[in-house]
Amino acid sequence: MHYALVFGLLLPFVVRMNESLSRAIGHLPASFAVHAVGAVFGAIAFLPLSGGSWWQAARGAPWWAWFGGVVGSGMVILANRAVGAMGIASFTALTVAVQLVSSAAIDHFGWVGSPVHPMSMLRAAGILLLALGATLVVRG
Repeated sequence: MHYALVFGLLLPFVVRMNESLSRAIGHLPASFAVHAVGAVFGAIAFLPLSGGSWWQAARGAPWWAWFGGVVGSGMVILANRAVGAMGIASFTALTVAVQLVSSAAIDHFGWVGSPVHPMSMLRAAGILLLALGATLVVRG
């Protein structure tokens, strides 16, 4: 849970930094730069700690798991465009609400290898309340 809290705290800053880079150099070059810098940093900071066994284990990953980077690259471009137009608070409110809906569907149906966590009335009510809150933030 702590990881999710830190992620939530840092995400608006990352989105703002990425959008600033995008404004300076363009959407596509910024997405490339963000991922290239992240890959170099990851290689320097984390690969030495992995013990090298990850390369063999990578063969066991499903084929579709490798497309996370492709989707992530596109998401940076979309976020960079949206944040400049609507601001961070509206962007975050809308993306969190939509993420919750898609996450609940993934959980309920077990898509992309997820364990099944069925939809409940309580979850559905929480999603509805979050969607209403996001609407207020975006329109406010």
